[in-house]
Amino acid sequence: IFHAASAGEFEQLKPILKNIDRNKYFIIQTFTSPTIYEKEKNNKLFNLSCYHPYDLWWKSFYFFYKIKPNIYVITRHDLWPWHVLFASMFKSKIFYINANIHLRSIWLNILIKPFAIVIFRRVTKCLVPSKNIAVLAKKIIHKNKIIITGDTRFDQIIDRYKSNKNKNYLPENFLKSFNTIFGSYDDYDEKIILNSLFTCYPKGSSTLKKMNHQIILVPHEVEKKNIKLIFAKLYKNNFKPILFSNINNWNETNNVVIIDKVGILADLYKYATLAYVGSGFGRGVHSVIEPAIHGCAVSFGPNIEILDEAKYIYQKGLGLMIKNQSDMNDFLKLYKTKDKINKLSKGVKNYILTNKNISEKVFQIIENQ
Repeated sequence: IFHAASAGEFEQLKPILKNIDRNKYFIIQTFTSPTIYEKEKNNKLFNLSCYHPYDLWWKSFYFFYKIKPNIYVITRHDLWPWHVLFASMFKSKIFYINANIHLRSIWLNILIKPFAIVIFRRVTKCLVPSKNIAVLAKKIIHKNKIIITGDTRFDQIIDRYKSNKNKNYLPENFLKSFNTIFGSYDDYDEKIILNSLFTCYPKGSSTLKKMNHQIILVPHEVEKKNIKLIFAKLYKNNFKPILFSNINNWNETNNVVIIDKVGILADLYKYATLAYVGSGFGRGVHSVIEPAIHGCAVSFGPNIEILDEAKYIYQKGLGLMIKNQSDMNDFLKLYKTKDKINKLSKGVKNYILTNKNISEKVFQIIENQ
């Protein structure tokens, strides 16, 4: 059994599922999210799927009592206590992969930690992405159960890049201009982003056109109300935005595109030279490896504690941290220093490519335990 809470967790499992010999193993894929369940329930990567929304003890007991899986695999954040207890009771081997145990993890909370130790005692092996996470994991898991493998998300990002790199979402003109993308940004980011655009492009779309620059805005929330507010703010400051849903009506004056569709951000990074990854002023920065595989010069806000690769990229000088308005202005002005852009671009893409084939390593560990 492979368990995925959401679309993100399932994406991390795909590279492993592709490596499994289906003549040798019968695979059940469980989902928490009804949205991803409806979308993927008939995927050929597994034999059977199951919608399992709640970790209620009687439901979890009955589930594992009936199935008694040989192996139970959990990924990233979604470790369910009753699942783990009953899988252990029925002698399943339990593998917690891509384990993201960071300083703010609920499992390290002083009140939760004793309970966490009891739960993690039942895990067969805990496969962690890095040495940093291994150090933190040792606070709740015996060191002999921890293996540093890397993160299977790298393989999925690389696979998606190879599969979708020829897909076209925006007009061909976007392949000939200097583009900056703001990906999965939230309300905390928005003020800084817009103020920087208004500062660096004082005459709005006419300045963008003169410089042959274009902007791609991808808000984390695509509710119509939020989109309308962004549209109005841009228009008020002499920009001529267009919604992605209306892209067929695009013309060369529409050099700001607001993406009002979910699920395509990872592929849109191919159009950009500069990429700002959002939520680093709020709950925590989103994926920095999605723009990295496309060779973007990457930046993000200061809250990177929950994302190990963002910490690595920053510490190694492969990405830029945006702490305030001034930093964002400087980032938008990087077009003046092509050598720095090239250095950041090559460095961050090489980091992704040196972390490939992790999924094969993870499955070999699972299979050989």
